[in-house]
Amino acid sequence: MKQLIALLFIITLLSGCASSGKLLQQGNYDKAISKSAKKLNKKPNNTEEIAVLNKAFKLANKRDNKHIDELKMTGQPDIWENIFHIYDRMDVRQEIVRRLPSSILSKINYHYIDYSKRKVTAKRKGAEYYYAHAKRLLSTNNRFDARDAYHELSRTKALIPNYKDVNYLIKEAQVKGTSHVLFSMQNESGTPLPTGFEEELFKISLKDINTRFINYDTRATHNRSYDYEIIVRLQNIFVSPEKILEKEYIESREVEDGWEYILDQNGNVMRDTLGNDIKIAKTKIINCTVRETLMQKHTALTGRMDFIATNTNQIIKTDPITTEWFFEHSYAQAFGDLNALSNRSLDIINNQPIPFPPSSMMILNTASILKDISRNIVYRNKKLFK
Repeated sequence: MKQLIALLFIITLLSGCASSGKLLQQGNYDKAISKSAKKLNKKPNNTEEIAVLNKAFKLANKRDNKHIDELKMTGQPDIWENIFHIYDRMDVRQEIVRRLPSSILSKINYHYIDYSKRKVTAKRKGAEYYYAHAKRLLSTNNRFDARDAYHELSRTKALIPNYKDVNYLIKEAQVKGTSHVLFSMQNESGTPLPTGFEEELFKISLKDINTRFINYDTRATHNRSYDYEIIVRLQNIFVSPEKILEKEYIESREVEDGWEYILDQNGNVMRDTLGNDIKIAKTKIINCTVRETLMQKHTALTGRMDFIATNTNQIIKTDPITTEWFFEHSYAQAFGDLNALSNRSLDIINNQPIPFPPSSMMILNTASILKDISRNIVYRNKKLFK
């Protein structure tokens, strides 16, 4: 692979360094003209470059004129944008040559051609065709036709920016071409949802997933029909019983407890080389008993997300959904020497007993989690919407 990349780089480099004569032989007439023009601006008497310029200029124009004739002979109405671009290319080409010294222009028998009328005519006919075609597409009231109309109108605008009511029709095409998706929720669990649950879920951020022709709503808009619906179905809401677990454990630590002299075999205090008494630290084991209380409770929501095509009321995709929220709190009492305790134990003996959160609050806390999970599922499946 590295060798192939290196080879392509060398080929590209060599083609960029190719002489004007070589470019002429390859049929790259415009590149040959540009290269020759640059050289002739520096050395106007370079007869070899004048010959290349003359031949490339005539062959390029001959080829373009032939292409225009062939397009016109087809009789197709969609040829005019292409013809405009060919005339524009010919106009740019002759401007490159036109800027050369007059001595060179006389040698190649240069004659200026005014392409402006031809370009205007081609632009007008091209705009007319795309505009008329777009209006026919819009009349079908089919959103996919409207999208094609949008692109046709954009081509009209590119040719003639203020052509008739093109700007208005572009907006109309976008409106008619948009698929609308409604995000909703149904509680099928039999358990009432706490106040604020739906409000939190519908804070889901879907606007950044919108595209030119796909729009997401979390609330139904009056008089708007929806092509797709995303339904979050809550099928089971579980809240565990409140659980209290108690355990008791002992933590120990060895600590210094004064010092003592080291005696020799005769019971005398030993001394170091400087004559100082030798002594060592004494240690002892300290203990502390911890009586810990652990409070636990959790809630879980399970269900599914259905993606529905509303015109057929068919489910086109289903993804399972599970969200959980846990409450856990520890507090403890200590009996003994607190210096024996680990950092964790020190933390929990500073905690105080608190009441268990209400089940409704725990269910409400899952709404924020459900919102994030739902957004990820929608984003993952956005290609379902056409």
